[in-house]
Amino acid sequence: MDKIRESIISNLLTEDRWKMMLEGLGVTLEISLLSLLLATLIGALICAMRMSRKRVVSGLARFYIELMRSLPLLLLLLVMFYLVFASSGLGMIHITVLCFSLYFGAYISEIFRSGIEGVDKGQWEAGAALGMGKGLVLRKIVLPQMLLRILPVYKNQMAALIKATSIVGYVSVMDLTKASDYIRSRTFDAFFPLLLTALVYLLLSWLFGLAADALEKRLTPKHRTL
Repeated sequence: MDKIRESIISNLLTEDRWKMMLEGLGVTLEISLLSLLLATLIGALICAMRMSRKRVVSGLARFYIELMRSLPLLLLLLVMFYLVFASSGLGMIHITVLCFSLYFGAYISEIFRSGIEGVDKGQWEAGAALGMGKGLVLRKIVLPQMLLRILPVYKNQMAALIKATSIVGYVSVMDLTKASDYIRSRTFDAFFPLLLTALVYLLLSWLFGLAADALEKRLTPKHRTL
């Protein structure tokens, strides 16, 4: 207990280092939430392009997806930060959010496409037979089924995105991992700050997973009404 107390005092209370960890957590949450939202929107757009009947549009989407799949995320982040937006005046967080959104948007687009293609085409015909328009069929019948199919895979991508934010320290963004590493360099105690960071990431992934599970339960037929 004495060692634990000493570690808490040294790593968190001395020089108010807990504030650094808290600010790092805020940056991690900001990047994660904004990237997840923007990546979902980009994924929906790329999915629509990928399923287009126009070969040029579909080909561009396919090229984009393969490009993002082929590049390491860290390399893409360094290229975006030091080359593409080096003199753009954009903030570090804005660049990292854009990078993560473009990267994970490619994966999410394929998740959306597989979910849409997994819904039986007869669902459209059944909705039309009931006198429902295409928009209503999409919103009330096809989209809930598609979301229910993709949520387990989407949840995995969500967790992967949250964990991937730990690399933003390479471009001097003071996130949770970077803050813990800074504390380690000051206290020469690697165990406590890194363990605390791992527990926080575990908690974040668990909370995001709970939100996805709640949405999945909401979309199950017995809990959903037209």
